[in-house]
Amino acid sequence: MSKEIDDILSVIDKTNPYASFLNDSAISNVDGWLDTGSMVLNGIVSGSLFGGIPKNRMTLLAGPSMTGKSFILQKILANAQKEGLIPVIFDSENAIDKDGAEALGLDVSKVKYVPVFSIEECRNTIYDFLMKVKEKGQEGKFIIAIDSLGNMESQLQIGRMTKNNVSADMGSRAKAMKTLLRTCTQLSGLTKTTILATNHIYEDPAAMFPTLVKAMPGGTAAVYLPSVTIQLARKPVKEDKNTDGKLAVGQKSYSGVILRALTVKNRFIKQYLQGEMYLSFDKGLNKYYGLLDLAVGLGAVTQTGATYQLPDGKKLGYYSKWKDDTELWDNTIIPVIEEKIKQEWAYSNKSEEEEIIPDEVIDEVPDEVEGEEV
Repeated sequence: MSKEIDDILSVIDKTNPYASFLNDSAISNVDGWLDTGSMVLNGIVSGSLFGGIPKNRMTLLAGPSMTGKSFILQKILANAQKEGLIPVIFDSENAIDKDGAEALGLDVSKVKYVPVFSIEECRNTIYDFLMKVKEKGQEGKFIIAIDSLGNMESQLQIGRMTKNNVSADMGSRAKAMKTLLRTCTQLSGLTKTTILATNHIYEDPAAMFPTLVKAMPGGTAAVYLPSVTIQLARKPVKEDKNTDGKLAVGQKSYSGVILRALTVKNRFIKQYLQGEMYLSFDKGLNKYYGLLDLAVGLGAVTQTGATYQLPDGKKLGYYSKWKDDTELWDNTIIPVIEEKIKQEWAYSNKSEEEEIIPDEVIDEVPDEVEGEEV
């Protein structure tokens, strides 16, 4: 560029020390991905079966109770810990304990646990912590988890409780949630800190038609402020030869749950991608479950009635006979899926990465409208 152009751009550098050309930016770049424990979930988030949630960004897992949010969160933390990151957990539900975390692979002696009650308390603590990370030059050393956003109350409402005030909340919670989400979104890149949060979702009984993207505490900000927002649903399943579910003594009917994940927001690949995972009450999250649908859909495997074959005509037989053949999956089927999803799910035009979610697919939370306090 000419000296005149450089002189003009230097004005920005004087007021913003983090400004740079995009190819040199450390803030705007994702350094890598953290494995979720499910290849399908990795794929619909990152565009690679070997990816996961983005580092240095905020990812939100939302869903009703018992959809594996805390389980997946702790699996990601354990995988992050193996890569040298230090987990810091903000827990508002008392849902994370020493024994459960250890069972999922976490070294609890190296996990900072922070019980939180109000949204503002959580926000201010995270802000102070990340500012200290920046001050000490320790960027990229931590991963923060918030479990969950939906169980925290605004400081105003907590104050009302101490005074036996029964006035309804007319927006303080939604506003406080939005500031927390903005803080996390902005500082995650600045401090190279991965942030992972869980949230609840709600059905709106007053809605005339069901919507794809469900409402959650924080309103639409909870959907569009994180880099990735994943919406979960569940279906209990009985003991099944295709899921390897095993009932424990005294356990009736259900051996696990099928979890369906939908990416309602994604800055990296196409959004509204869906995939299934199997969470066994006996063995945990199945790494390979859900790949069959991808394999058939992408042509890596051909279904002929109740049996399957490879594209070259090699017969595989019934799914139950080859579903646990890891050599077949790893060496033959997964490489084809991996190559094809990178082409199929990538944005064809980079300008589409900031796609806005249509209003008609978003539920609003009726009791969390922004407005004056009453």
